[in-house]
Amino acid sequence: MTKAKPASPARRTSTRSKASPHMRVSVTPKGDREFVITRTFNAPRELVFDAMSKPEMVKHWLNGPPGWTLTVCEIDLRVGGKFRYVWSNAAGADKGMGMSGVYKEVVRPERIVNTEKFEPAWYTGQALSTLVLTTEGKGTLMTITARYGSKKTRDAILASPMEGGLEFSYQALDALLAAKPKKTPSSRPGGKAKEGNALFAGISEPETVDAYMKKLKHPLKPVAEQLRKVILSVDRSIGEGIHWNAPCFYFTGQMKPFDPKTYKRYVVGFNFFKQDVLRLIFLRGADVENKQGLLTGDYKDGRRLALFTSAAEVKKHEKELLRIIKALIKNMN
Repeated sequence: MTKAKPASPARRTSTRSKASPHMRVSVTPKGDREFVITRTFNAPRELVFDAMSKPEMVKHWLNGPPGWTLTVCEIDLRVGGKFRYVWSNAAGADKGMGMSGVYKEVVRPERIVNTEKFEPAWYTGQALSTLVLTTEGKGTLMTITARYGSKKTRDAILASPMEGGLEFSYQALDALLAAKPKKTPSSRPGGKAKEGNALFAGISEPETVDAYMKKLKHPLKPVAEQLRKVILSVDRSIGEGIHWNAPCFYFTGQMKPFDPKTYKRYVVGFNFFKQDVLRLIFLRGADVENKQGLLTGDYKDGRRLALFTSAAEVKKHEKELLRIIKALIKNMN
């Protein structure tokens, strides 16, 4: 009998940590080359979809058993986009393992189809994974169908301690879903955003900004789109969403608990109040050195503004804008 290769850390159990006796995940063989994973989550389908596809959320639960950490989490969620995960063992007992693939189909919030292969590879070819999320009452049923190139490969993976490892990770996902807000701010200009939203939780919501910008009617819309690209290029930890009725950008990494009214994640936001100038609002602008005078205002609460009236100004001040944002992000780590 062929000894099964180890599954990814997210699918393993530790020799010191057994799966919960209340196992909720089910793994069932299907045909000769497939198996089906099912589990329910007590959260809306949209939130479960985000938790399984947004890197700032995935990295909080897809770690596997104690001692393992998801050190690389790269996700480009679009048809043709790629993902890559790398797990590392803090004890140094394992050299680590990676998994990567390409997205073949993305239908938010119900379906993701992607290829899947291990790094280093231990079987020929690649797998095809199909995730389907279905609303069941107030919860969500997850169904993942994995198809492999041969029965031998499929059986080797089934022989690994996969169910326990999956359940360990999914229990971490349960905790994350329970802690996240169930509602997101409005994506339309003029929509209201409430406390406890994506900004406070550190969840990036680019789709809400996309919708906002699509509907936005402002003379400096092209300038705003240019600035958005510049801001997001600074660091992968920068997320975006709608707050104070306009796009804002914030830190999505791990932070110690804080009062949501302090807006500690906030980096910068747009203000479209005036038609002839686009204002960037830095709530903590006073915390960084204003080397070239890009930041204006002397507000007692620490706010500073950067004013832009053209694409040429954005290009002229791009390096200084990048420096300021990097400094603010550094203060949050």
